Amino acid sequence: MTHLAQARPPRSRLALALAGTSFMAGVFGMTAQAQMLEEIVVTSQKRATSLNVQDVPTAISVYSGAALENSFALDLTDVGRMAPNVQLNDSGTYPGFANFFIRGIGVSNTTRSQDPAVGTFFDGVYVGFGPSSVAAAFDFESVEVLRGPQGTLFGKNVTGGAVSVTSRRPSQQFGGYAKVQMANYDSLQLTAAVDLPMTDTLAMRVAATSRSRDGYFDNLTTGQTKPEQDVNIIRPSLLWTPTDRLSFAVIGEYYRSRSGSSASQNLDSRVDPRAAGPSTVQRVFGYTPPSDKYDINHDLQGYLDAETRMLVLDASYEADHGTFTVITGARDVRYDTSTDFDGSPHPVFHFPDNEEEQEQFSIEARYASSFSDTFEFTSGLFYFTQEYDIGERREFYIGGEPENPTTLQQVGLALTDDESFAAFGEASWHFSDNLSLLVGGRLTDETKEVEFCPFSSDPVIFSSLSMAACDARVTGSESWTSFSPKVGLNWHVTEDIFAYTSWSTGFRSGSFNIRARLPEAIGPVDEEEVSTWEAGLKSTLLEGRMRFNVAAFHSAYDDIQRTISDTVLVDGSPQVTQALRNAAEATISGIEVETSLMVSDNLTADFTFGYLDAQYDSFPGIDADRNGVYEPAVDDQAAKNLDFERVPEFEYTLGLQHNLALANGSELSSRLSYQWRDDHFVDTLNSPSIAVDAYGLLDASVTYDRMAEGWSVALFGRNLTDEDFHDFGYDGGTHRAVWGGVPRTYGVELSVNF
Repeated sequence: MTHLAQARPPRSRLALALAGTSFMAGVFGMTAQAQMLEEIVVTSQKRATSLNVQDVPTAISVYSGAALENSFALDLTDVGRMAPNVQLNDSGTYPGFANFFIRGIGVSNTTRSQDPAVGTFFDGVYVGFGPSSVAAAFDFESVEVLRGPQGTLFGKNVTGGAVSVTSRRPSQQFGGYAKVQMANYDSLQLTAAVDLPMTDTLAMRVAATSRSRDGYFDNLTTGQTKPEQDVNIIRPSLLWTPTDRLSFAVIGEYYRSRSGSSASQNLDSRVDPRAAGPSTVQRVFGYTPPSDKYDINHDLQGYLDAETRMLVLDASYEADHGTFTVITGARDVRYDTSTDFDGSPHPVFHFPDNEEEQEQFSIEARYASSFSDTFEFTSGLFYFTQEYDIGERREFYIGGEPENPTTLQQVGLALTDDESFAAFGEASWHFSDNLSLLVGGRLTDETKEVEFCPFSSDPVIFSSLSMAACDARVTGSESWTSFSPKVGLNWHVTEDIFAYTSWSTGFRSGSFNIRARLPEAIGPVDEEEVSTWEAGLKSTLLEGRMRFNVAAFHSAYDDIQRTISDTVLVDGSPQVTQALRNAAEATISGIEVETSLMVSDNLTADFTFGYLDAQYDSFPGIDADRNGVYEPAVDDQAAKNLDFERVPEFEYTLGLQHNLALANGSELSSRLSYQWRDDHFVDTLNSPSIAVDAYGLLDASVTYDRMAEGWSVALFGRNLTDEDFHDFGYDGGTHRAVWGGVPRTYGVELSVNF
């Protein structure tokens, strides 16, 4: 199921949605037959035996690869529209750079040195670098979205939640599929996968996809579109099972993107009283942006050239008393970009020819017991290290006449070396068949080192990106140690009703700010910590034809890491910079509902609902009223009243799937989904001029499946009402612009199984 959003609830509309679900439950009682909802099995709990999602004592949403394909999901951002209180957005400014939020906590910037608050895991391997981390939804086995701090089981302790992606493993039976998808904007996608049995114990799978598309935005200055897309991925894997107890899986992936840079849509700050003030684009150049949302004017067309390689070894041994598992992963990224940030045909704020590289390695060794019916546990060790090399070139207007502007070229360089060690464990005592106690914890020790060249105008450094040429290098090193415990009580009220309550904690180490304009601003900021109380109820009702889950939580945060835009004097010239700060204290409470209902043998309805109440209890040290002067008596109170960025108060999804068997042995499947998100701000200082109005996205598809002959054809549409929305924005001295928002898309897909 895909999901969606639209204008501030019409609370009556929300009531209608809830009433509609209740009504369908009543109808179901009269029309449903003998079929049941499929059981959903999770792997993220790292148990010795498989676990039904209805028995997992935490808020988790699970989507099978088939469900993602049926919803025509493109990448993880689409998954984020399905789960309640989850926003898995692209950063907007850098394509493929994850800005993931769960339960109000995430990172809303592209500072490479800031760890994500929501961890992404590919086949058990943590992804430590933001660029190229928004995975294409292709040949997945499943995606599991875990909400809340995951301090016990997941490496690189995270405070907001985790997204765990599992790719499909090889099969011992020959087979596969091929798909061709054509859509508007000259979109063409080719996808194929094949399983190749090699011996009785060895099998290979090769999956690949290639996607090309024109951009959604017309650049009137260059006559080209943005951001056009050209992506190729190949994912080979091997599965070797030399014995019934021992298995080795090797998964490789090569990703290459030669695509367009982001499409910033400049907004006229002269005519909007909500704007922070006249921007350079309008004040100096008198620029008037096009009136059509999908028309832009960039003097720098820009590009993205990204390359990622990843290799994972997953080895497991099933002993009589439990399972030993070792997961080793290596990943390297090259990410080169050139971007017009100001969104105008003038040289106001450009990032030309940036270059960056990252390498990471991790290993996790764990043991999951199964020797006792009354006691079970999982314990392990984790090690992670990464190095990255960042070269950010900038060019911006500093004076002169509009016809003959003067620009300044600067470059910032950073080399980092991060290490993380952890020991973790989680155990359950079953007091009876129905009641159990869960305890766990993770001890984490992290060290970060950085070598930093503050933004320099030296032409040698600008052209070479050589740290050796920088005479003003600054180094920093810091370590953090934390213990994150968890305690929970689980109760099987009946065979089909499961209740749980838990207290858990999370930790995110401090970060350096490699975008600091001045050496003293490099940091680091303090670590971020959270304590969360959660209670949930999971139920399977109506003889297996209805699934109803609800969770409520309250989180208390200390030292949340936030990035704000600030103005500093560099060589006597005021320049905008990204400042990394700690918000001292914050509390977030919320409710999440997920339900599926078989209305009849042919019709299934899904509904999710999320509510968040997020507020700062203390946020000192920032110019919250944006008057250019920090006044504690005024600004500290104003900061407490700020709303959380990228956090809608309400959101819900509605989905319907209908399957109709035809006389010739074929099937006609239709899907309809609607995803609604409340209005919200997209920056820490709550700039009203770039806030997102509430919006809803309507998707639909119809598939004709000749199952006996192994082929199908589908028609699909996304954002069918052509809603106008965006994911990110900036309102500052140089420009005011927004990024994101995919228009109406539609197409056809032909699939063949063999």
